[in-house]
Amino acid sequence: MRLPGPVVALVLQLVVSPAGALAQVESGPPESPPSVLSGKTAALAGFVLAASLLADESFRGQVQEYRGKTSDAVARVGNGFGEPRYVLPAIGAGLLVGQLTGQRSVTRVALRAGGAVALAGGITTAVKFAIGRSRPEGDGDADLFRPFSGRSSFPSGHTAVAFALATAIAEETRDPWSDAALYGAATLTALARVNDDRHWISDVFVGALVGHLSARWLSRRQGGLRLRPAGVTMSLEF
Repeated sequence: MRLPGPVVALVLQLVVSPAGALAQVESGPPESPPSVLSGKTAALAGFVLAASLLADESFRGQVQEYRGKTSDAVARVGNGFGEPRYVLPAIGAGLLVGQLTGQRSVTRVALRAGGAVALAGGITTAVKFAIGRSRPEGDGDADLFRPFSGRSSFPSGHTAVAFALATAIAEETRDPWSDAALYGAATLTALARVNDDRHWISDVFVGALVGHLSARWLSRRQGGLRLRPAGVTMSLEF
């Protein structure tokens, strides 16, 4: 099936420039967006991060000790929710459906999800490169950080993608059950990365935080969005 040209161009923009892709939406009068993270929540996140860094090796040992066929099978499902090769086509399909059926809400959700995934992916890639943490598999050392060395454990990109996707969709829903399902799937991705010995527990915690805050930041920046009836133009500023 050949996709319409505008939809193909939009999907490519989401990957290359999330700000450009979100140009299909027009904002109302500029307002100061609310904070995505309160002081108390930031303090709690810092405490959890410190605790997870201290528990990295012991937690990994416990998970690997009880790892088996069942946990590996569950992990394969969890990995899919954070895998870009599955997530990006799904977002593209959402854009296609929204464009072909004229359902603006579907287009809006797909745009926000795509922008959040692209932003979270870009942040995690940059931080991975700068931090240079060794992965746990093999004889990995949780305390080994070599900036710009090519090591790429911290933070977890799959987890960031999963939580960006879950948060972006949850921001558009009013159903607590769907929110629970979305965040449950994202949490499953985080646990899958630890089960597969690809990440430390602190890696997935920070990945989840990056993904969640990326989606919330975009949502706050796009407060009062309204789609233009006939086409796609960019008016948001980032």
